[in-house]
Amino acid sequence: MRTPRLHSAQINKAKSNKIGTWSKLVALCTHVLGGYYRSNGTIVRNIAQGKVNSADDEHIFVETDVQFASIQERTHSRFRHLETQRQQNIESILSIVSSLLGEKVTMKAVDPDWAMVFFNYAQDVSNQSLQSLWARALLSELRHPNSISKRSLSFLYHCDLWEINAFKKVAHYAFIGSNGHPFIFRSTADAYRKDDIFNEQRLLSHCIIAGLIHQDPQNLLVGFSFAYDGKPYKVTHDMTPLGQPVGFYVQPFSKTGSDLLKLMGGLKAIPSSNMNRRVVWDYLCDYLDFEVVEAAQEDEALVG
Repeated sequence: MRTPRLHSAQINKAKSNKIGTWSKLVALCTHVLGGYYRSNGTIVRNIAQGKVNSADDEHIFVETDVQFASIQERTHSRFRHLETQRQQNIESILSIVSSLLGEKVTMKAVDPDWAMVFFNYAQDVSNQSLQSLWARALLSELRHPNSISKRSLSFLYHCDLWEINAFKKVAHYAFIGSNGHPFIFRSTADAYRKDDIFNEQRLLSHCIIAGLIHQDPQNLLVGFSFAYDGKPYKVTHDMTPLGQPVGFYVQPFSKTGSDLLKLMGGLKAIPSSNMNRRVVWDYLCDYLDFEVVEAAQEDEALVG
């Protein structure tokens, strides 16, 4: 019986799955530092880097080249590679910012200290999805100075892409309060009990630990104002006086969480979240009364 011939792509994948740890180390150091530097005066490089245009981690090809260099030459080599990569990252982010410009903005200048922190972090961001968030951070600050905190920049820098995706799933259930900050409705204050209107409890726990959402839910009170489907609403109840709890809870996002949602483009940038909010809204309408806030009432609520 003849053995079936493997396609070249399958062979390459099989080879990549069996790559040695040292070869993988060389590939990593070449990508990040420009080479694998050894104290015996050599630089080992993966000259196969860039042959595969794929973000798949399985595609790692290694062809080594060894070069002798002095400690000064090795230092300069690493420094040039790092700074070149940082320059490319900055230029990629600024290119995204330029593509999103186009409207007149306030004359108030961006704080130079904020800008210094921004570029110190942004220069080391090479992931394209994260670069988009960094571009939106700078754009937001250009349009509305002091809108994104330096603490939020620090969080974004230390945040993994999977954490961003986890936060986005929690944000599917978010509403915007009258103070402009997002929150989620909860049917229970206990994070370990089944929640009838929110089922991403595991992801919520991570977001709380990360500092994106406040730990303790607050009682939902009569008079609480928020926005839904482009309209401002407030909680009302014929038999319950203003300021009294109604048996449900709200869990606000932190300033960092609010900033991160803003960088994602807000709730409008997550179309699938409309369905989640609708489910929550329909559930709450079975137990609570809501009324549309008139313009004068809305202004009064915002002042309060």
